Amino acid sequence: MVEFLNRLFRLERGEWPKLLQFGMFGFLLQMGMGVGFSAGDAAFLSNVGADSLPLVFMLTPAVMLLYTVIFSYLLVRFSIDHMVEFTLAALVAGGVTLFALINADLAPEWNSTLYFALKLYLAMWYIALYSLFWNYTDAYFDIQDAKRLFPLFAAFCALGTATGALIVGLTAEFVPMQYFFMLWAFISLITVPLARLLRRRWRQIAENDADIHDEGVTATSQMKAVAKAFGGSRYTIVFTLTLFFTLLLTNLAEYQYSMVLQEGRSEAELAALFGTLYAASNIFNLVTCLFIFNRLVARFGVRNVAFVQPLTYFAVFGYFFLQGGTGAALAAFFAYHGVLNSIEYNNENLLFNAVPSKVKRPLRTVVEGMAEPLASLLAGGFLIYAANHIDMRELSGIGLITGAVLIAIVVLLRQLYPSAMATNMRQGWMNFGDSKMAAPKFDQEATNLLQAEAANAHSQSGVVAGQLLRAGQEQASPAPAAAKTDVQLDVLVQQLGHVDRIMRDQALDGLTACVTATDIHIVSPLTDKLPLLDQKQRRRVFDLLGRICDSEAIPDILAAASGLSPRDRRRIASMLAGIGETAIPRLIGGLRDRTQPYRSRSIAARALAELSYAQFASQLDRLVKEELHDTRRLLAGARVLEKETAEQASLGLLARAQRERVGASVDFALELLAIGGLLPNFDLLIVSLHSANAKVRGNAIESIESGVSNSLFRLLEPLLGPQGGNTAMDEAEDIGDTATVLDGALSSGQPIEMAAAADVLHERLDPAAFTARIQPVIEPDMPAFLRGHLLALLGLNATSGFRPFDILVALSRHAELGGATLEALMALADRAQAEKPTEDAIIGTADGMPFWVPQKALADVASRYPDLALVILKTQDGRQYAA
Repeated sequence: MVEFLNRLFRLERGEWPKLLQFGMFGFLLQMGMGVGFSAGDAAFLSNVGADSLPLVFMLTPAVMLLYTVIFSYLLVRFSIDHMVEFTLAALVAGGVTLFALINADLAPEWNSTLYFALKLYLAMWYIALYSLFWNYTDAYFDIQDAKRLFPLFAAFCALGTATGALIVGLTAEFVPMQYFFMLWAFISLITVPLARLLRRRWRQIAENDADIHDEGVTATSQMKAVAKAFGGSRYTIVFTLTLFFTLLLTNLAEYQYSMVLQEGRSEAELAALFGTLYAASNIFNLVTCLFIFNRLVARFGVRNVAFVQPLTYFAVFGYFFLQGGTGAALAAFFAYHGVLNSIEYNNENLLFNAVPSKVKRPLRTVVEGMAEPLASLLAGGFLIYAANHIDMRELSGIGLITGAVLIAIVVLLRQLYPSAMATNMRQGWMNFGDSKMAAPKFDQEATNLLQAEAANAHSQSGVVAGQLLRAGQEQASPAPAAAKTDVQLDVLVQQLGHVDRIMRDQALDGLTACVTATDIHIVSPLTDKLPLLDQKQRRRVFDLLGRICDSEAIPDILAAASGLSPRDRRRIASMLAGIGETAIPRLIGGLRDRTQPYRSRSIAARALAELSYAQFASQLDRLVKEELHDTRRLLAGARVLEKETAEQASLGLLARAQRERVGASVDFALELLAIGGLLPNFDLLIVSLHSANAKVRGNAIESIESGVSNSLFRLLEPLLGPQGGNTAMDEAEDIGDTATVLDGALSSGQPIEMAAAADVLHERLDPAAFTARIQPVIEPDMPAFLRGHLLALLGLNATSGFRPFDILVALSRHAELGGATLEALMALADRAQAEKPTEDAIIGTADGMPFWVPQKALADVASRYPDLALVILKTQDGRQYAA
């Protein structure tokens, strides 16, 4: 039964306690509101009348201004948790006060004032409680959880409002009005223990990885930050306009349905009618929140669901304009208390995630506490004028025009939403996607200062100044090719593998002097040497490859580039694009070659997109879908292997390799979509997806959903969660037994998976069967590590000592380094030594024998594999890092 409910409501295991506790909190808050509104609206219309509503609309901003100032100050001073308790205390005091005043039988001249105050009190809490509850709840959930759970919380709220309204509707004929406000006070009082339980039981989520909580934050600084957000975020301005115009139409709808429904009804009849209508609308809200809203968002996306309320209001005012009467009044009531509460407000909670995250809470308080009441002020002033100059049909026509304006504003909001979400992902992170990767540039004054400081070469500052000057002067421009010398190119290329850096520099000097575009035969040896060179030397080799500039060299360049640093890979992509249109067939081949590392395919994708976006776009959709479908097969294979990992260590390593390839495949698919312009900056997106902060990760997923089609997101969604695809595993197809998975891994073209699969088969098969199975996959051009491993298993490699595969297994279990990807650990295994070096080194044991990885080699590999660098960083610092 629990599993059925989990699937029905899209809940994860273990979420029920959190859901029920926050849901009950919303239920009790809104139950009190249902009681207060049903009784208060009836009392106001009976004692004052709907024709005085415009005056209430005009006075609401003054009340909300006072509330917003107090709330904003207390929010900064005491935090959102304490604000909940202050609010509940105010509700208790307010309910008791209203009970006493109504029960006191005031003089007639004060009676109208009391009911005006009551209506303003209700208007204030209608906005304030909504803002408080969602501000509070938002602190505990990221946007992806919010899209699943917030509709359920809204359902609890709707059920609470319906319950309170039903109580009034069923008992209004024999219970005096003032007792309902005492009931509201009692409900608020019993909510206090639940609010304290929530604060103790659950932990809030920071808005981003650089979230500063209370340190140095004042009300003044928060208000300045809010003002800055309006000045620097077009999305915030357009979103505020959306709320403003929505409230204009809401006030207009309330005025029109109140004018119609008050005719010919007493206070008790109005209380019963409103109790019934509030109950019915909130039952509608309950059903919508439970079963409709989250499916709407999943199918159409947050920014498209924003059209529902404008179109609803447009239809309602069209009904008023063409027909009028009680039917139009009931439609307006349900548009306000039904669609607005169950769809629009829920969607606004999600749209608020795209406003600047650092000021989201105070900005929400200001927007809902001031911008929306200003709409009431404008609507109230207009309606006072309209009461004497415009009839109801003309008023409906104005509503139609305003609704059309709101639709146009939402069109603009829809366009701004993805970029606003991408901006929020940058909070707390460097802009990894900054394309300004050129060397630093200094003006003349700065250059003179640096030159003066660099003259003192014996000081640390002088050394740093010299380095800065050299960095500014180095430009990646190809050196002019000189005439061929008698020095043999192959000798110079071989010299690039020398252990002495000076010898390598001399070889590069010789190559720079004589290499021309005709020397394509040295491309493969040059690329083979790239991992052995330092950064400056690699840059010179890139210049040489650019000078040769032949499309036939592309496969060799791509194969070697996968082990280079991100900056070097970007430089190679630009160099390949410079070859011209003749490179397109080779780049497409490299992009589609599934045996190539994802890093190499990424280079091919970037070069192809830069060279011919049309050719890249023609490949994009099919390639991404093929990758994601292949990922399902990998997940299914990992699931099969993980059932037997206790039997063989190599099985566990193979399962891990396939899991890592799933992650790499998803990242590659996202990179293709980002290159294609469907997603924001890829580097920022990936960092955010791998963040430990749930809100940062949720914003990244929301950006993806906003940028791709619904069918493509359905493929991606199960693979984007923090569980690394565990959800998707439950849906992955059955691909057979372990033998089938091993056969697939052995023919995958992925060296680590092939080595692990061969190791498993070596233990399971007899020598003859193993030889027959392995011989077909041995090829001359396979990586040396894999070829040596397979030959050793066949007994054809007589070298002594441990195998690189054994070092890989040992590194994967290493306490400090084991968290890195197997690809990075394989690069480390290639640099391992059987003898202890003179410099500092990491020590490990493989097959009972010690080995060492020098710190210099560790630093070099970490510079090329960011995941290894982050693992090292986390071992050196106990704080929680995001990536």
